Amino acid sequence: MQPRYRADYPGEFVILNTTFKGGKKIQEREWIENPIQNQHISGRAAAIGSDIDNHKWFDYRVLENHRGGLLGSKKLQTYGTATIARDMRLDFAVDTDYNNLAPLVVNKYTENNVVYTTARNCILDPGEFYLIPQSPNFCTTVFPIYLAAFDGHKEIYMIGYTQELDGGQSDWIHQVTEIIRAYSGTKFIMVGNQYNMPDEWMSCANTGNLTQRDFVTYCDV
Repeated sequence: MQPRYRADYPGEFVILNTTFKGGKKIQEREWIENPIQNQHISGRAAAIGSDIDNHKWFDYRVLENHRGGLLGSKKLQTYGTATIARDMRLDFAVDTDYNNLAPLVVNKYTENNVVYTTARNCILDPGEFYLIPQSPNFCTTVFPIYLAAFDGHKEIYMIGYTQELDGGQSDWIHQVTEIIRAYSGTKFIMVGNQYNMPDEWMSCANTGNLTQRDFVTYCDV
């Protein structure tokens, strides 16, 4: 995997339809411009993958109104799945399963908030969603981390990510490792008990760990 950033992303072509005529494949494509200009102050983000053990030890919903201290110098932009978006307003939500996205459309969450998904879902419900940049082959659980790295954050706090999590695909832990290794200039900090974190992540040079209590103090939550 090669690191890519929004600052260098003008947009991309998406395939609307594919037909075969005279033994040739004909694709109808449309150019989708990059509609997001993400200007963040602190370079810090929280990627929320699940609510596993966090309501007990840390209620991530407090991050919805996180101010980040003096002049927002420690403010966290929040990224999470559609399931998390039902609990709190995220800066950026993402999901690949339309069944998870549908409630956000019904509740009009998508009218004032950014929700990323696949090209198929964007076409299915025009005007409601944003295209996941570059469309890497990741499961939904992994995308909040990817998008935070793609947006150029230098510190990404991973909340609700442990080796006990069912990520949706058997190789989801390795998918996260790919991102961590690709974005070597970014620090990925796992929030929670370090003994519950995959060794595959902890062995990377650009990872760290904070307990929930230390995270609250460090990020001025």
